[in-house]
Amino acid sequence: PHPSSRDATVGVMRHVDPELARYHQDLYASALDAGDLLTRCQAALLIAPAGSYISHFTAARLQGLRVPDSAAIDVSVLPGRCRVLGAPLAMHRGHPDARVRRLAGLRVSDPVQVALELARTLRLPHLVGLFDSIVEEGSVTRADLATAYDLRPGRLRRFEDALALAVPGVQSLPESLVRVLLVLAGLRDFVVQHPVKDPLTGATYLLDLAFPRWRVAVEYDGKHHLLPEQRAADEVRRGRISELLGWRFVVVNAEELYGAPGDVLSRAALAINDQSGVAPRLDPAWRDYFTEHASRHWSPESPQPSA
Repeated sequence: PHPSSRDATVGVMRHVDPELARYHQDLYASALDAGDLLTRCQAALLIAPAGSYISHFTAARLQGLRVPDSAAIDVSVLPGRCRVLGAPLAMHRGHPDARVRRLAGLRVSDPVQVALELARTLRLPHLVGLFDSIVEEGSVTRADLATAYDLRPGRLRRFEDALALAVPGVQSLPESLVRVLLVLAGLRDFVVQHPVKDPLTGATYLLDLAFPRWRVAVEYDGKHHLLPEQRAADEVRRGRISELLGWRFVVVNAEELYGAPGDVLSRAALAINDQSGVAPRLDPAWRDYFTEHASRHWSPESPQPSA
């Protein structure tokens, strides 16, 4: 049922038969623990006060935007409505003038509204990843985000910094994080999705992040690159570009990105040094946003800290 009709129905049931009303409320609540994300969101709005809408992380996931996983269902409730519903709902204060769209019959924060909602929650690298995914489709531009930001009260430096770094064409959240890591470390002269043409076959390859001046490419390999067919194709592609065109590749995986970002930067700086003869200086500002896993500093013989 539509949320508004649900309110009327449950209200009548509560007046006529309180136990029946509680049964329906429990039925909606049980749906929050089962089914896919869309089903859980439908159940959440059936429980939430009228006028509520799916927002924040959940709205981002429903629309395919790239954000960290969150188990809770984010629901924004308009002022004056009860917000005490409890887990697994994460309740937020909604706004009557929020940018809300209809998605599969649900009221959901649109991508621009999601950007405004998560700007105070996400740290800069992940906020850039969110903005990258918003502008990738093309229906929302950086100018649209800037306009919405200018209309909100107050200033938020993180939003401005992330907007300056957002670019279309990035294929995944880890690629966005690698790019922000390089920028914060002072390695800024790269091109996103740089085309390189194979001189023998005429095929055009797109390099994730490329420093054309020094012919250095930094690429992130996700899980699908571990498949034998994909791994073989990657080796052929990179081998041909390296041999025929003189490019040097720095390949990054999840373990390195999330556990040893300093090693990623060291390898990138070494590749640039080898290609250019000039050793780039790395800005330590990246350490404010990326951490290295402590375990990589332990030797096998070293005693590990007790729990």
